[in-house]
Amino acid sequence: MSRSKSKHNVEVCGDCGAFDATWASVNKGILLCTQCCSIHRSLGKHISQVKSLLKNTWHPNQLNMVCTLNNNGANNIWEHALLENGAKLIKKKPNAKDPITVKQEYIKQKHLQCAFTFRENYEDGLMSVENELGKQLHASVRTPNLETSFRLLALGADPNYFHDEKGSTPLHVATKSDQKLQVELLLVYGADPSCPDNHGKTPIDYAKALPNKDLVNRLVENQYEVTDTFSYYLSRKKPDHTNGVHFYIPQAGFKSNPQSLSKLQKLNNHVFEELAMDVYDEVDRRETEAIWLSCADTTDLNDVPFLPVDNTLSTTRNQGRQKLARFCTPELKSLVYDILVDTQRRQMVSDKSVMQLRETLVDEDPLYDSVASDDDYALVPDDEKPMSPLPEKIDSTDKEGVLSLENINKTNQILEQLTKQLKNSDNTITDLRQEVLKLRKCVKELQTENTELKSRLSQGKCTRNNGDNGFESLDYISESTDTSESISNGISADEVDLRRNKKSQRPTSMYETREGIRKVPYWHAAKSQLKQNEPRGTQSLYSSPQNRETILQCTEHITRTIQQLCKSIQEPDKEDCVTSAEKVKMSIVKLASVLPKLQETEGERLKLMLELGTRLQPECLSLQTSHQNNDVKLVEQHFVNIRDIAFHLAKFTKDVVTKYSFNH
Repeated sequence: MSRSKSKHNVEVCGDCGAFDATWASVNKGILLCTQCCSIHRSLGKHISQVKSLLKNTWHPNQLNMVCTLNNNGANNIWEHALLENGAKLIKKKPNAKDPITVKQEYIKQKHLQCAFTFRENYEDGLMSVENELGKQLHASVRTPNLETSFRLLALGADPNYFHDEKGSTPLHVATKSDQKLQVELLLVYGADPSCPDNHGKTPIDYAKALPNKDLVNRLVENQYEVTDTFSYYLSRKKPDHTNGVHFYIPQAGFKSNPQSLSKLQKLNNHVFEELAMDVYDEVDRRETEAIWLSCADTTDLNDVPFLPVDNTLSTTRNQGRQKLARFCTPELKSLVYDILVDTQRRQMVSDKSVMQLRETLVDEDPLYDSVASDDDYALVPDDEKPMSPLPEKIDSTDKEGVLSLENINKTNQILEQLTKQLKNSDNTITDLRQEVLKLRKCVKELQTENTELKSRLSQGKCTRNNGDNGFESLDYISESTDTSESISNGISADEVDLRRNKKSQRPTSMYETREGIRKVPYWHAAKSQLKQNEPRGTQSLYSSPQNRETILQCTEHITRTIQQLCKSIQEPDKEDCVTSAEKVKMSIVKLASVLPKLQETEGERLKLMLELGTRLQPECLSLQTSHQNNDVKLVEQHFVNIRDIAFHLAKFTKDVVTKYSFNH
């Protein structure tokens, strides 16, 4: 983005343009005035992470990152839809003198709903979008172009995206490239500094190889950000990470509550981490609240008495987070102290288990006995055989060696299984990609054939009323997917065979199921087969123009009555459904009278239509009775039955019209 667009964003509020911007939204990359900051605080930390420019403690890299984004027009990303031709606002943006209610409505649309953010349209689905954004972010963080990375993260790029070909995450790339601002941006959006790459190295390991140790210290501080915040909240001191001290628990002034500590120890790691994060958010809210109340221009603004609701969390957890505000300061500090103690205990248990696993996998004793040299064999006489008696009992050290070998064998088996699973998953992904390519080709062919068929149908003298829709339209019938469920209350075997034969024909629409796409042959072959099956020497049923016009009128009347039936069953009273069913039946009888001479297939189709029309009126009566008795289950059942019967009648009618068009 050009600097000319962002001049109005420098050192002013990004939401209302006020010049007293003393606060900043770290993850949004903009500066805020006091009024807009109060609205941001009410949205929650998961939406906007606000910090005071004057009274909060800032890391130099983080402050430099926020100022760089603000000066280079990061606010244009959140207001993309408001700009027309890159200059004028098509929607009025609130100014500094507008009431806070106007600002609140605008800020919620801008930051909570992201109504003005640019969203690219991808045709390959959500997974393809995330993969593409992740690859672009992986390539962008190696450069000092901070605005591009910020735009990708705002669009939804994953900061922990693992590049399969490169074998690393964006934080690995930014660390190895010594891009401090890129690292800071990724950390704000939740990048994990302890995530290993395909070589087993973390970003902290790569940072240790750099000559400047500021970056490694920053990554370690971010890794222990929660416990460091707890230690600073209790004693205003943080552990010395440079000397390897990663936990600091105050020794004076605090004591563990045995009951609280025992409950914490019973929690599994996942629940314990969620509790620690919720307490961390509450501590951050209270410290921000203290800074907020110390400012003179915040007395008339609303406070945030508890943690705002996070829609990504469950209702129970949101309620628990809000209940933390009811803790007085000594109670909350006692809880924080117990969490620190149990965190250190869990960390020690984890480190101990890792060490035991390493000792199990890497045995100091050799797995094989030493092989004798040629000189040793020369000392043995020829008449003597170097044999050693087998031990009758196995010593304890030998048992440990056997156990270590068994553990190594088990580990190797697990690794082999994981390798096979990864290969299988890669093969599955490859097969799915090939299948997607085939389906795309098939869809293109279907679109071409669909256009040809529609043009052929339009050439026939099939006139429709302009107001008709629903089942009356043959396009709607062709676009409806063929239901695999059979019609309830008895369907003959002939109808099932007929339905299977119809599935083998080329549909006139591209909106069909995936299974139908695989089984449908080419339409021209089906057409030639119909012509070959027609008996020679017999006059065509549709040879007479008068007969064709009469058939057309009958089929149009059937589709029109089916449409009226579908409208009547959807009405609240359902009073006209029985009358509509009777009209459908009469239309089918009229069509049967117009076709006196039928081939075998045409006769079976017409018999099925008559049977379905006969069953339609009882179903409508049952639907009306169930509706009057308020039996929701029966109403739904009869509604589905009527809909299926109407669908098949419309489908048979479409076949008659299609055959008429081709013979014409």
